[in-house]
Amino acid sequence: MRAWCLALWVLFCLTMVGTLGAEDAPNNPKTHAVTSGPFEATLTFDGWAQNSEFAEIVLQPEEWSAFTVDSCLEAGQEVKAGDVLISFETKGIDREIQDLKQQIAAGELGLKLARIDLELLEKSTPFDLEAAERNAIVSKEEWDFYQKLGEALEKQSVEEQLKSMKDMLEGSQEELTQLEKMYKADDLTEETEEIILKRARREVERGEFLLKQSQVHHDRQVTEELPRTKRQKEINKDRDAQNLEKARVALPLTVAQKKVELEKLEHTQKQLTEKLARIQKDRELMTIKAPIAGRMMYGQAERGRWVTADAMKNNLRRGGSVTAHQVICTIMATSAALVHIDIPEKDRGVLEVGMKGRIYPTAYADAVGSCELKIISATFVKEATFGGIIAVDPVDTPSMKTGMTAKVRLVVFSENDVVSVPTATVFADEDQPEKKYVWLAVANGEPKKQPVEVGLASATRTHIKSGLKAGDQILLTKPEEK
Repeated sequence: MRAWCLALWVLFCLTMVGTLGAEDAPNNPKTHAVTSGPFEATLTFDGWAQNSEFAEIVLQPEEWSAFTVDSCLEAGQEVKAGDVLISFETKGIDREIQDLKQQIAAGELGLKLARIDLELLEKSTPFDLEAAERNAIVSKEEWDFYQKLGEALEKQSVEEQLKSMKDMLEGSQEELTQLEKMYKADDLTEETEEIILKRARREVERGEFLLKQSQVHHDRQVTEELPRTKRQKEINKDRDAQNLEKARVALPLTVAQKKVELEKLEHTQKQLTEKLARIQKDRELMTIKAPIAGRMMYGQAERGRWVTADAMKNNLRRGGSVTAHQVICTIMATSAALVHIDIPEKDRGVLEVGMKGRIYPTAYADAVGSCELKIISATFVKEATFGGIIAVDPVDTPSMKTGMTAKVRLVVFSENDVVSVPTATVFADEDQPEKKYVWLAVANGEPKKQPVEVGLASATRTHIKSGLKAGDQILLTKPEEK
């Protein structure tokens, strides 16, 4: 009985130990054996094709700015070199050319007249100056003479005129008195006497009137006219002196002014002539011809993208207007295409010119071709983005045209014997994300946090530069924290 009870107790203890052991046993995490072998890391970019040979049509007028479309080919048409692409209306520019020709013709006549005026002025200026000097001298001499003798002579002349009138009156009066005495003493008939006496009396009356008139004239001469004459001669002297001073300054300035005006007319004429030549040259732009053979497309292709095609489609309709100094259309020749890619700043450090890869055209799912990175821009082509140019093997992708898209996958790292692990097994510290580590499985012990130096990553694996070797076992997941 006691033996049987002891057996039951032993069985119970074994069962409890087994149960406790099963609960306390840690989970066995899955591990991955580190291997060494071929490894390739790639970067994938969106690409835009652009034919390597093309011709951009840009209006570059020197003077004219109004370009109104009269006719234009449809986008996508094949053209030969010399074919007319666009025709612009010419009424406005032809009218401007005609107006300029008329202005130039009128200007030539104005120039001839201006040259004649200047020539005559240069010849007449010495004579005008000499005349001004002569007038000043004459006026000065007349003034000096008038002051010395002229004024006194004129006053004396006025006095003599008055005196002469008085003498004439006295003579007439004396003659009348003598006649009256004589006729009283002689035997002449009364009628004859009366006639003679009347005549004598009239002479006296006329003499009295003339004396009165002379007296008034004398007084006016003395009080008004002689001072006025004196003042006028003085003014003439001063004015002619001033005119001489003015002539000495103004006449040479007038000649200089005429020369400047002539130069201005000549400059204006030259400008009009040059403007006419520029507009006549711009007239040739009214018909745009294809410089090369190819396919005509509206707008400008910038790095494989038609950035202005939609805007130009509206501008190039009949009646639409085109602005100078911008690409209005592009002729794409039949040539191999280059592919432009946008390189984010984060990927710039791992790319090098000469890296090769594969291209996958969107339009041709089966046409996978080889490619090579030929150019990386020195500066950003847009915010935080560099530009790259990919050369495509035309044998592999013969149908790539400007504006078509593709995926470009470049091989940035490739080695035959490289230690790599699944990317999911590589972890980083939260505080120091640049420090990477894996969990190294340790036989009969706790997993070990193993620092590693990582290289590039492929789609699923990461290159381990140091910290692991082939044959190591690492955990596929983080161990649970206790």
